[in-house]
Amino acid sequence: MTANTHQPPLAELHPVRPVRLGIATVGTGSSLELLAGLFSRTDFRQAFPQVCITALLLDDDTQPPAGLAHIPRYAQLAPLLEAQPLTTVLADMTEDGRHMACLRREAPPRMAVLDACTVTAFFSIITSEQLCRTCHVHLSHARTLFAALIDQIDEDILLLDAEGRITDLNKKVLERRGGAKEDWLGRYCCDLEGQDFCSTCQGACPFEETLRTGAKAEQIHTRVTPEGKVSYHRVYTYPVHDEHGTLTRVIEMRRDITGRTNMERKLHQSEKMAAIGELATYIAHEIRNPLFAIGGFANALLRSPSLDDNAREKARIILEESRRLDTILRSTMNFAKPSDPRRGDVDMNHIVRDTMWLMRLNDEKRSITTGVDLTEPLPLARGDADMTKQCLINLVKNAQEAMPRGGSLTVRTGMKQRGIFIQVEDTGTGIPEEIRENVFSPFFSTKDKGAGLGLAMTKKLIEEMGGAVELQTAEGKGTSVTLFLQPLLTVDDAPAAL
Repeated sequence: MTANTHQPPLAELHPVRPVRLGIATVGTGSSLELLAGLFSRTDFRQAFPQVCITALLLDDDTQPPAGLAHIPRYAQLAPLLEAQPLTTVLADMTEDGRHMACLRREAPPRMAVLDACTVTAFFSIITSEQLCRTCHVHLSHARTLFAALIDQIDEDILLLDAEGRITDLNKKVLERRGGAKEDWLGRYCCDLEGQDFCSTCQGACPFEETLRTGAKAEQIHTRVTPEGKVSYHRVYTYPVHDEHGTLTRVIEMRRDITGRTNMERKLHQSEKMAAIGELATYIAHEIRNPLFAIGGFANALLRSPSLDDNAREKARIILEESRRLDTILRSTMNFAKPSDPRRGDVDMNHIVRDTMWLMRLNDEKRSITTGVDLTEPLPLARGDADMTKQCLINLVKNAQEAMPRGGSLTVRTGMKQRGIFIQVEDTGTGIPEEIRENVFSPFFSTKDKGAGLGLAMTKKLIEEMGGAVELQTAEGKGTSVTLFLQPLLTVDDAPAAL
C-alpha cells in the first residue's frame, strides 16, 4: 500500500490554540494584594491577555482587595469548579498555606494547585520578561519613528558627546558628505567641514559655548565650495542632560541660510538705491532748473549793449558762479545716480596683481616700498571687476600721497565674515581725529586739487556692488582702508529659498 505523501501540515491536524490561564484564588494574604495590584495594571493586561482571575474562594466575612471586587466569589470549592470551567489553577493565597492539603485532595487531576510563594515567584518571572520584551518593542518603535522624523528634516543634525565626537547623525549629512554612517561615527564635529569652517565663526564656537553654559548657543559659519563660492550656515547647539542634570550630549543643527542672507542683502541694497534716486530727482528739479534760468539771464545781460563796464563785470561773475555751481550739481547728480555695475565674478587677487604692476613705477619714484600679501585660494567675489579696480587705484593713490617722504604700502586680500576683502595699508601721516568722520563725505578734501570725491565715490561704488568700506587710522602711524565685496554664492544663479 502506497503511503500518502501529501499529508496536511501538523498545524492543520492539531491547530494551536492560545493557552488560557484561569486562576481561582483561595483565602487572603499579602500575595493576594500583590496579585490584585498586578491585574489592575493596563500594561500587564495588554501583555498577558490570556491570564485572568476567574473566581475567589473566600469566607463570608472576608472582603476581597479593591481591585478584585468585581470577580465572582464562592464559599465552597465544588460550586466554584462547576460555575468556572475555565479555571486551570487553584492558588492558596494564605501566608501559611493552610488550604494546600484540602485543595490537593479535592482538585480535579487536570488542575494545578499552587501556594502563595509559587504564584508570586511565577508572576515575577513572567512579568519581568514579558514587560521587558514589550518595552523593547515600544522603544524600538519609538527610535524608528524618531529616526524617520529626523531624516526628513532638511538640515544637518549631529549628536555629539562631551568631547565633540559624533555619536549619531541624520540622513541629510550623508547625502551631502557621502559615505556610510559608520564612517563618521567617532570623528570630531570639525572633521565634517574642516577647520576652515570652524574658523569662520563670528564669535565663540557654539559647541564649546553650550558645554560652558549648559544652554542653547548659535553662531554663523561660512563654507567655501570647490567652485570658489560661499554658503552661509547658522549653527545651533542644544544641551542634553541626564536625570542628574549632567550634560552628556550636545545636539548640533546646521542650517543653510545662504538664500535668506542673499535676499536680505538685496532688499537692503534696493532700499538704499531708492533713497539715492530720490535725492538725484530732487536736485534735478528743485535746484538745477532755477539755476539754469539764472545762468540764462546773466548770459543775456552780458550781450546787452546798454550795460556799462561795472554792471557787465557783475553779470559775468553771476554767470561764472552759476556755471561753477552747475558743475558741482552735475558731480552731485553723478554721485547720487546708480552706476549700474555689471554683476559678475571678481577675482580680487587678479585685480591686485594687475593694479600693483601698474602702480609700482610710481612707488619707486616716491621711495615707497610696496608689498603684496594675497590669500590663496580665495573665493570669487560678486561685483564689477572694472569698478573694483578703479576703487583700488583710488586707494593706492591716496596712500602714495599720504607718504610724501616715502614709506611702506601693503595691499592684502582675504576673507572675513563680512566678505572677500582688499586692504590697502600705508605708513603715512594718518588722518586727524577731528576730520575722520568726514573723509567719505562728498567734496571733502584736504588737498588743493580735486573735487573731493575720491573716497566718497569709492565708497559709493563698493556699496552699489553690495559691499562695504572700512577705515582704520592712527595719526602719525598710517591708515588702512578695506574694501569688502560679497562672495559669489552657491545660490546666485538660482531662486533664493527662505
